[in-house]
Amino acid sequence: MSEDNKYKSVLVTGSTGFLGSRVVERLINERFKVRAFVRPTSRADKIKKLGAELCVGDVKDVSSLKAAFKGVDFVVHAAADTDGSVDGGQRITVQGTLSVLKLCKKNTIEKLVYISSCNVYDVFNRKKGDVITEDSPLEEMPFERGAYSYAKFQAEKAIRHAIKEDAFPIVCLRPGTIFGPDGEIYSPMMGFSVGRKVFITIGDGKFVLPLVYVDNVADAICVALQKKEANNQIYNLIDPHRLTKKEYIEVLLEKIYPRAIFLYLPYPILYLLVYLQEILFKAFRIKPFLTRYRLESSQKKVIYDGRKISRELEWKYPVSLDDALQNIINHYNHN
Repeated sequence: MSEDNKYKSVLVTGSTGFLGSRVVERLINERFKVRAFVRPTSRADKIKKLGAELCVGDVKDVSSLKAAFKGVDFVVHAAADTDGSVDGGQRITVQGTLSVLKLCKKNTIEKLVYISSCNVYDVFNRKKGDVITEDSPLEEMPFERGAYSYAKFQAEKAIRHAIKEDAFPIVCLRPGTIFGPDGEIYSPMMGFSVGRKVFITIGDGKFVLPLVYVDNVADAICVALQKKEANNQIYNLIDPHRLTKKEYIEVLLEKIYPRAIFLYLPYPILYLLVYLQEILFKAFRIKPFLTRYRLESSQKKVIYDGRKISRELEWKYPVSLDDALQNIINHYNHN
């Protein structure tokens, strides 16, 4: 398989990010020629050392994107706004994706792999214990989930429309919470922290986290690029071995931060506080920090299913949970 790839080129957007840099490394290991689309302000030393060709530009700048597309066979579109602003989400995530789709058609790209998010699903109207598959209903009020989720929803909507048009092969991947070395160790889904000394976890710790290890996502992208069976499909990416919040703290956080204090904030208390905050902020015409809709959407005890990709592509998540955890612990011990 690697020999067949040595003359194929892949353009990777978002290539200097947490996921993007691992994708570049994985593709190079698979003998692809990688063109990394990097912003002028990005630190690209790592991927340059790996052997990637750097193409400087910005997804907001269509002319620089056009130059990046010249002569490539495949595209992995992982660029997205991470600041959480409405303007950034629209200009980078949404318009950037529309530009990528347009250029894929114009340049007769062999396949596009788009990195979406499990945030596109409607969780608010699901029941406790419901299983979220690729066929589950999508978010009815995406704007209520925040600027980042709203932009990802709009961008994926354009991707789904392009899949229906069937102008060229597209694969849409919906990762859960991506974790790994250099990644976010304590996501907002877990709770919030005071530095790395006090960790306050939302709920009783029984919430099952929709985790997926970063190298498993990178491997799934490589497989999706190479297998025709993946064409015009949508896949969730969720590691098969699950952890609750409590287990995540015990097997990872307590080992990385042995002197830290770990507390649990009962969900009903936080829900009440958020409700009172909404009332107060509304009276002063201030945008609330958090809404009940966003809180419930992130904390409802549903289960995300990532088995479809394994069934259809005969692929297994290559990095086990034990290995993933050990990799992260080793990383923190040496940094």
